[in-house]
Amino acid sequence: MASLAKKRRTYSAEFKQQIVQACKAPDVSIASVALQHGLNTNLVSKWIRLIDAKPGSDRSPLPNKPAFIALSCSAPLDPTPTNMLKVQITLPHSKAEIGLKWQTSEIPALAELLKVLAT
Repeated sequence: MASLAKKRRTYSAEFKQQIVQACKAPDVSIASVALQHGLNTNLVSKWIRLIDAKPGSDRSPLPNKPAFIALSCSAPLDPTPTNMLKVQITLPHSKAEIGLKWQTSEIPALAELLKVLAT
């Protein structure tokens, strides 16, 4: 009776090196190289780690996406003045509701009013 188990494919060191070098090209993803060669992306990633870990290997890093670059703003941003912002609160009371509109610059006074209403 013949065994139907699949055998693992083996790849030469030269082939692995070619694949790793192809992955290090600019604007190329590991997944695209793996797909072009019918390989599993995780296997190719493993080859990259193994080859980069060897002493004396070409450890040129895989291309990264550009880092964040902070830009300076020539004109200062004009934030909304805090005295223009308002808080609106609706409180149920007996058979009616009490509506309050309060400027955020006067929050301490609003807190005092709410304490009085709560007692």
